[in-house]
Amino acid sequence: MPANLPIEYYKLEEEYGSATRREDKLRILEKMLAVIPKHKGTQKVIAEIRLKISKLKKEAEKEARKKKGTRKRGIKKEGAAQVCLIGLPNSGKSYILNKLCNKNIPSTDVPFETGSPEVGMLDIDGVQIQLIEIPSIYPGFYEKRGEERNIISNCDLLCLVINREEDFDFIKKEIPLHKSYVIVSSRKLKELKESIWNKLDLIKVYTKEPGKPPEKRPVALKRGATVEDVGKEIHKDFIKKFRFAKVFRKHAKVKERKVGLNFVLEDGDIVEFHTS
Repeated sequence: MPANLPIEYYKLEEEYGSATRREDKLRILEKMLAVIPKHKGTQKVIAEIRLKISKLKKEAEKEARKKKGTRKRGIKKEGAAQVCLIGLPNSGKSYILNKLCNKNIPSTDVPFETGSPEVGMLDIDGVQIQLIEIPSIYPGFYEKRGEERNIISNCDLLCLVINREEDFDFIKKEIPLHKSYVIVSSRKLKELKESIWNKLDLIKVYTKEPGKPPEKRPVALKRGATVEDVGKEIHKDFIKKFRFAKVFRKHAKVKERKVGLNFVLEDGDIVEFHTS
């Protein structure tokens, strides 16, 4: 028995052939299915279209699961360090993120208003620190929230936002404090920035080209970093073609010295690379 498909079907078939997005293909196939007359002659065509729809939907589901799995591994680190804000409901985490990172997250007295991690960048004297607000904790939080658990495990510092002594006791029971942490208050934002910076134990190092002023933005490095570490942060060619470096240290007896790659730097040093 002939299929006797309508002209509209063939137009849709042509449209399907030129479609590139999965969503568009699915939409067109659904339309094709709707315009096909239902009789013995079209059964094979209908079965083929349904098979195509099924395959496309399975691809979409597989991709969604893959994205979900990737998201659970955490949030990609950006900046010099990743710091998590942890606290009870209404402790001021959103307020901190809004004030220090120029965000616009709703910050009210409604408990558990932040349902998923919020990210902002905190500027400390030119150094970018990634600040992540973790949703308010509750009994069993650490065991139930896989994504947040991964973020907390992988970050560089925990920032416990506490306004009462008993808040710390609760957090300590719910979150394993195996890594560095600081205790802060949303009412003391200036001290909060200083506490984060001091606990991260980073130094700011400025670079300059010969005959030019230092760069305005510093390179942030772990305390004990060397000239080689700075070079690696800038470009690998600085190490390959390295001859020597000049280090300018404002508060030292010797303000300028010629050094090699292994020279240990201090906070505020200015490094001038000389290459071949």
